[in-house]
Amino acid sequence: MAYPTLTLEHGNVRAEVVPQRGCLVARLRVDGVEVLYLDRATVDDPEQSVRGGIPLLFPFAGRLKDDRLLDAGTSLRQHGFARHMAWSLTESRPGQLRFSLADTEQTRAVYPHAFTADHVLTVLPRGLQMELVVVNRGSAPLPLSPGWHPYFRCPSAQKPRIRTDVPGLDPARFLPDAEFDFGVPAPADGRAAFDLPGLGRLRLTHSAQMRFLQCWSLPGRDFVCLEPFWGPNDTLNTPLRLQLPAGAGHTLCLRIEVDA
Repeated sequence: MAYPTLTLEHGNVRAEVVPQRGCLVARLRVDGVEVLYLDRATVDDPEQSVRGGIPLLFPFAGRLKDDRLLDAGTSLRQHGFARHMAWSLTESRPGQLRFSLADTEQTRAVYPHAFTADHVLTVLPRGLQMELVVVNRGSAPLPLSPGWHPYFRCPSAQKPRIRTDVPGLDPARFLPDAEFDFGVPAPADGRAAFDLPGLGRLRLTHSAQMRFLQCWSLPGRDFVCLEPFWGPNDTLNTPLRLQLPAGAGHTLCLRIEVDA
């Protein structure tokens, strides 16, 4: 089935969002250049996980050990459940859309917490800003370790030509003919730049509390994923997670910009 798409644009920047597929940012175009990779067939097939765009990973990014949430004794799949759920459009203004998600009987069965999550998308002069605003509606601390999963366009054969200013990230690990899946500490100031063949200078700016950058791709696929996470695999089961007190809120942010 084809899911409805909403458009957000201003000036030379245009973004498309699919609310029913996890509030997915499906496309981002800057000066007519497509920034994101998307396998549209995975968007339209509810039996598949979306491959492409910018999935939002909530309440956690990565994998839990044995897919188990230890506090609750429940099973949770990789990257959480929010990317598989329908979000509601709650606010629309020029250059900005706001979507919301709340806990349900189904989410509480595996993640026994009451919450609201807002995903706020704002067009920038040369890109897009995404904000995740989470409020703990329960009486106990809310454990979180979220992230974003951008798929950036990059010709498969050109992956070894990627360059970056991220300390400790060796471009030789961007392999064209094999899967790579590794993480490195994110820059302390939350700012990273990449030179991507066919796209140019890409700048990522994210909340400094997000201390991990995951990198992933598949052989023969024209994308590279550069994913700011709160922390690595299984962080939700460790003291390194975000513990949001009852009644409190917290905001995380990611800006994606392409230099002229």
